[in-house]
Amino acid sequence: MKKLITVCLVLVLMAVTTSVAYAASALPSDNFNDNSQNTSMWNLYEENSSKVWLYENNQQLEIHSAGNSGDVSANYVANGWGLSTAEDFSFRANFHASSLLGSGQYEFDAMLGLAKFGDFATMSNNNASLGAGYYSYDNGSEKQIWGDKTTDGIHVNEREITRSSDDGILYISYNTILDELYMSDTGYGTTNAFVTISGLLRGEWKADVVSPILSGDAENVVLTSGDAFLDDFVVESGTIVPEPTTICLLGLGALSLIRKKIG
Repeated sequence: MKKLITVCLVLVLMAVTTSVAYAASALPSDNFNDNSQNTSMWNLYEENSSKVWLYENNQQLEIHSAGNSGDVSANYVANGWGLSTAEDFSFRANFHASSLLGSGQYEFDAMLGLAKFGDFATMSNNNASLGAGYYSYDNGSEKQIWGDKTTDGIHVNEREITRSSDDGILYISYNTILDELYMSDTGYGTTNAFVTISGLLRGEWKADVVSPILSGDAENVVLTSGDAFLDDFVVESGTIVPEPTTICLLGLGALSLIRKKIG
């Protein structure tokens, strides 16, 4: 089965982008406890808000869906700030993706990722994601942790493994000397990584700055409160670079996070 996640911004953006400068002692974090989007920290991109939407509720970032037949995504993207690739960095978020009752084919994911800092087209074609998914097929179901990358529009599904728990933590970290990106559900660095992507950020992307992303997607399934969510996003190390002019402009644009699942 092939899975394509494409996020298209089809509505006028809700607000003008503002830049946010973070001191080294106050790296970005969001526990979503105020049940309200922090617009100085995040931009919200929803392909179709009537089908899949992100909703801060119950002190967490919930993924909701209306049972759409096509794969639809919604995203929080860093607003006016990013992580410098000249320094090591690490960030994480908790996830919950329940085992749901039902039959037939459906799927959904809770995702943590990053993209090359820049305009919509650049981010669309240069991104990497770590996700916790639940997939139901005609002959069974499967819970997964997966990692992938996209460079210049070319997608590579790096690896998928089965997870045993509905809850966990997604970890992403970076070694600038080796230009290695580590993805894991157990911890940071090469010793914990189940996916190591070499030569991506400074090599393939030639990126000075990357943008963290929190995402949810769903297809053929209704997600209600508590079914799938992200929580406790924390940048634990790194150098924050304010970016006052890009990521978000009033008007129309497109942001695509592409993930193909082959199985």
